[in-house]
Amino acid sequence: MCGITGIIGKPNASDSIFNQTLSACSVLSHRGPDNESIYNGAGWSFGHRRLSILDTTEKANQPMISADGNFIIVFNGEIYNHLELRKKHFKSGFTFKTTSDTETLLEAYATVGPSIVNELNGFFAFCIYNKNDDSFFISRDRFGIKPLVFSQQHDFFAFGSEIKSILEYNIDKKIDREALGTYLQLSYIPAPRTIYQGIYKLEAGHNLFINANREVTKKSYYQITCEPSDSEISFNEASNKVHELVMNSVEKRLLSDVPVGSFLSGGVDSSVVAYCANKIKPIETFSIGFKDEPTFDESTYARKVAKHIGSKHHEIEISNDALLETQEIAEQNLDEPFADSSSIAVNALSKFTKKHVTVALSGDGADEIFSGYNKHEGLYRSLNPGIKTTMLKAAAPVLKKLPQSRDSGLGNVARKAKKFDDGLKLNLTDRYALWAKFTAKNVAQKLLVDFKEIPQNIYMPELNNFNDILKVDCELVLQNDMLKKVDSMSMLNSLEVRTPFLDHELVNFVFSLPDHYKINGYGKKLLLKNAFKQALPEEIFSRKKHGFEVPLAKWFEGPMKNKLSQFLLNKELIVDQGIFNHEEVLKLFNQGLKPNRDTIWAILQFQIWYFEHFLK
Repeated sequence: MCGITGIIGKPNASDSIFNQTLSACSVLSHRGPDNESIYNGAGWSFGHRRLSILDTTEKANQPMISADGNFIIVFNGEIYNHLELRKKHFKSGFTFKTTSDTETLLEAYATVGPSIVNELNGFFAFCIYNKNDDSFFISRDRFGIKPLVFSQQHDFFAFGSEIKSILEYNIDKKIDREALGTYLQLSYIPAPRTIYQGIYKLEAGHNLFINANREVTKKSYYQITCEPSDSEISFNEASNKVHELVMNSVEKRLLSDVPVGSFLSGGVDSSVVAYCANKIKPIETFSIGFKDEPTFDESTYARKVAKHIGSKHHEIEISNDALLETQEIAEQNLDEPFADSSSIAVNALSKFTKKHVTVALSGDGADEIFSGYNKHEGLYRSLNPGIKTTMLKAAAPVLKKLPQSRDSGLGNVARKAKKFDDGLKLNLTDRYALWAKFTAKNVAQKLLVDFKEIPQNIYMPELNNFNDILKVDCELVLQNDMLKKVDSMSMLNSLEVRTPFLDHELVNFVFSLPDHYKINGYGKKLLLKNAFKQALPEEIFSRKKHGFEVPLAKWFEGPMKNKLSQFLLNKELIVDQGIFNHEEVLKLFNQGLKPNRDTIWAILQFQIWYFEHFLK
């Protein structure tokens, strides 16, 4: 796990621009505290920050040069099957200088070429220079676990693990108004866009080819397919296969020369991963308890699972003050606005876990591939209406009149009922879009002075069935929200997080199965639960899903009150910016903090980011 950056000059590039690689690399120090190295080529430059995981010796530092001297790599990630690749592609006469997966990837590319990405099992973002034809090859893993951003300027091409890195190459900062309008609705910006014009995310499962003329071509090498398998397989047979694939995936992700642990929230996903890991070898587990917020605290379940599987368990009880302190640090590191408030808890958990281990396993990805979100239940019911759907639709007019809020039981029911009723009037694609948004489009239109948005069909294809829904969850929500959150918060603390549920062999198998193996009228995540029902306590499977929630509305009225006054209620600031409509922002507050907490939080995170990057 590392931070990478680079600049590739065009014929008219100034030599002075290559001097920026050092500063572009230095701003990634949190991603790789163990080593910093720069390699300057003829008209190009690579930078690398290293977090040592496999082969912690200096010989495995990067940028790394191939044995024949013709290929040079900067690589961020882990290749779990790198030892198998060595056996497959190299005869006994070839001598490796290190035991690192970086050298395996580099030499395999030198031997096989770009098609090697189809053989990789792991997560990665890397760039390789080919001296033979003066070309460059850039690739990002299948699901976007590791980030890669880039920008094409008139005289150079720049890339990096984070936006802050390529901004060091003196790229103009101009806000992408379409990205802003979409961010306000989704709480994140979908790839390939970023908050800046001219800076892009490389999409998951894509490669970039840069030839000697510095022409750039982008190609997809992997996409999830939703086509059912030709071979019939029973539900129990599928469950057994899932059990086998998850165990194999976890075992691969225990490969490390530094200590490995596992996040454990007490939910199904992290419990399954922790169980599998501890079955293979003794492992330490880590959870967080919310000292001041028992409603959001899951630590009791985490302790039960840890005791059941026999792991050495670590738990930290964190106060609201400590949570807010970690959030302020994270906000200073924001590359672009990001409003998933659960990142606060992920940051705190990562900081705590890093004190004990360098690598942690997580349960991310299971909700998207196995169907674990509450919206999945709503979407399934809308496609398969029954008595509950009919009753909820009948009650909707009454529930709409109640105060709507995520922070109270009845208020949350009313909020969901209204959204459900509104969605039933739409086609499946628009219904999904409505239920995936935290702020309605008509609200965002009023809040922004110059409202624009990324066209919906660019980041969301037409949906026809439930497996399509899970696929777009992987490509939209997982890539741009969940994985970005985990990568940003873990790497801020120099912690590598691995995601066993996103082994492509497992994902491909689950998507080849019918949707009713994953969800039906009686429950969600059926396949995963059945696969591990004998391994964990029954109550872990039967309790309601509980995410990393934080009490935003309560904080707005207390410790965040000054921030709201400074960044949202300051009329002079808002008017000078020319981005938000001050009167509409005031209306949000007058309507109540609880029903508008997600929208207020999204605006606040944008304003804090804007202050850090444009007004400081």
